[in-house]
Amino acid sequence: MSRPAKAISPERMHRLRTTIATRGNSLDPRRPRKKPNSKSSNARRCITIPFRSNEEYTCQLSLLIILNAQSYQTLRLVRHFDSRRVIEVERPKATYLPHFNDILYRIGGPKPSPLRLSHLDKLEESLVAALRLLHAKNISFPVSAEQIELLPPRSVPDGTACPTLFLPYNKRATWASDKLPPTWQADQLSDARAIFRIAKILLQLSLSSSKPVYLDLQSQQALATYLSGRPASHHIDLCSDVAPVTAEFAYQISLAFALRNTARESLDVLESFFGGPMPLPEPDTPPYTIYTSLRTLRAHVCHIEAYHTIGLGLGLKDELQLDSPATATRLVCCRAQAATLLKEHEALQWWLVAMNLYDTFLSGSQPSSILERICKFDLYRYRNKKLS
Repeated sequence: MSRPAKAISPERMHRLRTTIATRGNSLDPRRPRKKPNSKSSNARRCITIPFRSNEEYTCQLSLLIILNAQSYQTLRLVRHFDSRRVIEVERPKATYLPHFNDILYRIGGPKPSPLRLSHLDKLEESLVAALRLLHAKNISFPVSAEQIELLPPRSVPDGTACPTLFLPYNKRATWASDKLPPTWQADQLSDARAIFRIAKILLQLSLSSSKPVYLDLQSQQALATYLSGRPASHHIDLCSDVAPVTAEFAYQISLAFALRNTARESLDVLESFFGGPMPLPEPDTPPYTIYTSLRTLRAHVCHIEAYHTIGLGLGLKDELQLDSPATATRLVCCRAQAATLLKEHEALQWWLVAMNLYDTFLSGSQPSSILERICKFDLYRYRNKKLS
């Protein structure tokens, strides 16, 4: 049996009733809520940025003053405290500002990008002008696509308004010093233009109605570098519409497809580059013989492509050749991975060929992809297997 409950004294009962009544009044929904203080609301939007050194503090403070004075869209300086090396800034009232990378991702995708080529030109010149202004004040301001945001334009009936460039806090900004290379200003301007160059090329590819699309050497080099950073799948599809292509560009497209387990597309790129299926070398074929064979195949394709592209002003005949044993090795790695994904009977032999080429031409360098790591460290345990 349970014990009888103890009686509650009148004094304790009074205290409990008082506590419940007090809490009930404080939570009573019928009581009018206190309106938020506008000053405290503004304070919550402020961002406090502390700095470890006086050099960092003065640099960030100076660039904010300079950009604000010239009406560039950036963080608004609210106040600063020299003694504590603290800066308080305020972001725009918009709840979300898309990064340039977000806009770049949408190009050629299911949800079209709102940017036009004319918008990209204006945004590029705005960024370059801001960098030149800071460079003139001896401030280094390296940028990337992740460090650029866009303020949405005011709505107009035809939707052609250009967004505004917004420069958020850049922790890499510093006073220029001897630690920077002599070409730091030119390098930063070149990097800034490269951000928009990729967007312009992809936008041109997405708008092109004719296939294949012809691109100059610099554009192909820029896209090859971009593809090495694991881009969106629809951007890989856009790049596959380009022809003729350089060996490096073909490798990056084929590799990008292979890493996404789309073996058929990866194989199509290789067969287009070599003018047909890649021949499987016989066992124990010397690496230089394999490379020479692939180089000859590519030279024949280049001769045909050069004939069909006369008058296009590409000037790519020499650049289209396969003149690098390292690139040839990487193309064979892509072929081996495609064979694995497609479960071909020759997959083992393709990997043995790839590892043989890797040992000869790439063993002295660090692997640049997972396929090279497979060869270097024999991740598939193929080296000791015998061909059946």
